[in-house]
Amino acid sequence: MSKSKTFCVLPWMHLATNASGNLRVCCNSTPGINMIVDSSGKPYKLYRDDLKTAWNSETYKTIRKQMLSGKRPDMCIRCFREEDTGLSSARNSANKKWLDPNAEYVENPELNIRYVDIRLGNLCNLKCRMCNPYASNQWLKEWELISPGMEASERNRLKKMDWPENPKTWENLFSISNTVEEIYLTGGEPTIIHEQHQLLQHFIDLGTAKNIRLKYNINMTNIPKHLLELWTHFKRVQLNCSIDAYGELNHYIRYPSHWSTVTKTWEHIQTLDNVVYEIHCTVQMYNILKLNELIEWAKPYNTRIYFNILNHPRELNIRVMPKDLKDLAAERLQPYLALEKVQGIIDYMYAEDWNDKYNRFLEYTNALDTSRDENLFDLIPEFKI
Repeated sequence: MSKSKTFCVLPWMHLATNASGNLRVCCNSTPGINMIVDSSGKPYKLYRDDLKTAWNSETYKTIRKQMLSGKRPDMCIRCFREEDTGLSSARNSANKKWLDPNAEYVENPELNIRYVDIRLGNLCNLKCRMCNPYASNQWLKEWELISPGMEASERNRLKKMDWPENPKTWENLFSISNTVEEIYLTGGEPTIIHEQHQLLQHFIDLGTAKNIRLKYNINMTNIPKHLLELWTHFKRVQLNCSIDAYGELNHYIRYPSHWSTVTKTWEHIQTLDNVVYEIHCTVQMYNILKLNELIEWAKPYNTRIYFNILNHPRELNIRVMPKDLKDLAAERLQPYLALEKVQGIIDYMYAEDWNDKYNRFLEYTNALDTSRDENLFDLIPEFKI
């Protein structure tokens, strides 16, 4: 059958978790409504539940049915919001890479996981401004400034996520050993999460590592030697290097990283065998006025910059910008319209006016500035309006 205009291949061949081990549709789907849940509304968990049961759950059946009939699932608004402004979305990319034109896509497919996106906890060494304690344990102390009232039990859970140590986690992951083609590891910061070694070693011991691609989002602060050795056994390793700005502004956004460390790691990556790499830039309020500086820094490397538009928290989305600052950002990006997604970023920024959240943006920023002894206006004086 022909595919509908809203079809996405991921619910037919993809396994994704969040850092808490809950199964979700994909990493681009809307937090809070994107979990794979059982009949009581509780999320299926990689470390507790059977994958086959989750695969045939009502959540999956519903989203597959919606996509086959041309409907837009509510949890997929991020992709459709980007597509409506002419941007290529994660849905578009997934279909381009994974869609089999000869396959029959039905509501109850066999379990055939080819692509795994796994977050093995929230252990991290940074507390990026757009992050939260669910993805970085470093955020716990400051989270009360942003979203007060977290229960003590939840705080304790986030201090140490030990669910990857549960044997069921590995039973589930090992059960798809013969079909998986690509594993995407992010965090937390995946280069410092030790539990991944058990996963990688399993594929090496099984003899299938040579057929599997690995993909990482890394924060450019550390790549352990033992991890480098494991990588040599795999078909290919793709490193999505998270760099959001040039120089001190990158430190401000990805606090407390240092630009000297980021650039040293960047140079080292380029010497590695079996590794491909690109810059991944999260486009947000803090860097939209300075993207030109990052682009200029990257020019000599002739490396692709993948621009990923931040969706959450909403007060950091570039649609919050006042009109005069949107105009300034668009003007500064004019020389780079030939680059992938740059025109789309501009169109997306203007597509909706979220300026009613601008005061919340300033409050959010001031809370972190006070905590970290920093000042947004020192780095981006344009916001002093």
